[in-house]
Amino acid sequence: MAWTSKLAIVACALIVIACSCAYYDLSGGSLNPTDKQLILVTTDSMDGDVTGFDVDSFPANTLVMVEHLSELDKKFIKIGDVISYESNHVLVQHRVIAVNQGSITVHGDNNHSTEVVSLESVNGKVVGTNWVIGHVIAFISGHFLIFLTFMFILAAVVAIYAVYSEPKPRREGAL
Repeated sequence: MAWTSKLAIVACALIVIACSCAYYDLSGGSLNPTDKQLILVTTDSMDGDVTGFDVDSFPANTLVMVEHLSELDKKFIKIGDVISYESNHVLVQHRVIAVNQGSITVHGDNNHSTEVVSLESVNGKVVGTNWVIGHVIAFISGHFLIFLTFMFILAAVVAIYAVYSEPKPRREGAL
């Protein structure tokens, strides 16, 4: 096997390992993909000071992992958790500041206006964040034509390299 083939296998393995590590980090230390959702947060309502909670403040264009909660799990939401809830047909992620009977009071770390959310509106709890991947996704979605052009050029370079790096067949009688 040529060294280029071995290098390609190692590169693919590293990509798989990096993606697995990113997913593990985002999902709060679990590789189980069931009952989770990835959401790109595009507002800066959670871009506040360091909080010391399990999920800290995060800037706009951060990718968050939301773990869906059962009705029983919703009863264990506590102050400091960041929840995802539906407000006017939009998923919002804000921090819990008070827990009441059947409702939760929330606000963003970057604003002080509060909102009371019913437990039925709660979609889940944020268990992980990654702003690097979020910024990459935001860039790709905002500049898709540039990204597509880059990927096409990259694929063309790899294809041309693969064609011209193939070993030449030996002729009979050649030394």
